[in-house]
Amino acid sequence: MKKIKSFFQRSWHWIFIILCLIVIVISGYTEYKDYLQQQHVDREVSSGKLSNQQLHENGILVLCYHRVVNNRLFADHFALALSNNDQLHEYSMPVNKLRYQIEYLKKHHVRIIPVATAVELIKQNRPLKHKYVVLTFDDVDETLSTNACPVLKKLGNIPYTVFIVTSNTGRYDNGTRFATWHQLRNVLHSSNATIGVHTNNMHYLVKNKPVLKYARNYNRFKKDYQKSEKIIKKHIGHKTPYFAYPYGEGTQREQKYLVDHGMITFSLDNGIVTPGYDLNQPLPRTMVDDHSWNDVIKKWVDTSATN
Repeated sequence: MKKIKSFFQRSWHWIFIILCLIVIVISGYTEYKDYLQQQHVDREVSSGKLSNQQLHENGILVLCYHRVVNNRLFADHFALALSNNDQLHEYSMPVNKLRYQIEYLKKHHVRIIPVATAVELIKQNRPLKHKYVVLTFDDVDETLSTNACPVLKKLGNIPYTVFIVTSNTGRYDNGTRFATWHQLRNVLHSSNATIGVHTNNMHYLVKNKPVLKYARNYNRFKKDYQKSEKIIKKHIGHKTPYFAYPYGEGTQREQKYLVDHGMITFSLDNGIVTPGYDLNQPLPRTMVDDHSWNDVIKKWVDTSATN
C-alpha cells in the first residue's frame, strides 16, 4: 500500500498530464466529427435564388425532402433527442409541417404532378398555364412509410419520387434507420410513388467535396450506377430512369454517361423548370426547409405569373 501511495506521490503530475491529453484528444475528435457533419449538411443545401423573372413564371418546381418525423411519436422524438447528428436535425421535416405545405400548395392551385408528367410537359415545349410541383425524397429512411406516405395518401394520393442509396436499405446509420426493401415495395405498391437512384455506395464527401465530383472516380461511378440499377431491378422488377446526384453535383462526363443511358438527372440548385428545358442537364431541385419554404417556394407560389 505504501508503495502505491509513494508511486502516486511521485507520478501524480504525469498522470494528470496524461489525463488532460486524453480529454483534449477526445474533445478534438468530437469537434472534428461535428465539423464533418456540418460540412455534410452545408453541402446538401440548395444553392441559388429565384430571379425576378422566375418568380413571375409558370413552370415546374421540384422539391426535395429527407426525413419526415412525427414528434408525437416517442420513437421519432427519442431518436432526435439523443442524436448529435446534424443531418438528422437539419433534414427532419415534421409531418404536420409537410401536411401544411401540401395543403398550402393545393389551396393556391399549384398542381402536384408525377416526375414522368413533368418530363412530358418539358418535352412538349408548350407554354404552361399553371404552376406545378414535383415532390422527391432523398435517402429514404423508415419514416417515409410510417409518416410521409400515409399523409400523402390521405391528402389525395399525392405523387412523389423516392431516391434511394441501394446499399443502405435496411441499415442503421447514426440515428437513422433506412427503409427496408419490404417497406419500399409496400410504399411503391400502395401509393402514387416512383423510385429513383441516389447511387449504390457513393453518397459521401472527400475533403468536403462530393466523391462524384472527382474525375478520377468515373469508372467507379459507372460500376456503382450499374450495380444500383441491378439491385433495384432485382427487388422492384424494373430499372428506373431517374438519378439524383448526392449533394446535387457530379461531373459533365458522368452526366453524359447517364443521359446516354436514358436517365433524367436531378441536382440541388434552386430553379423553375420551363418547357423546352435541356434534359441533357440536371433538373434543379429545392431542398425544403423553413428558409427555402419562405424565401423560394412560398414566394413563387404567391407571385402572380405573367407568362
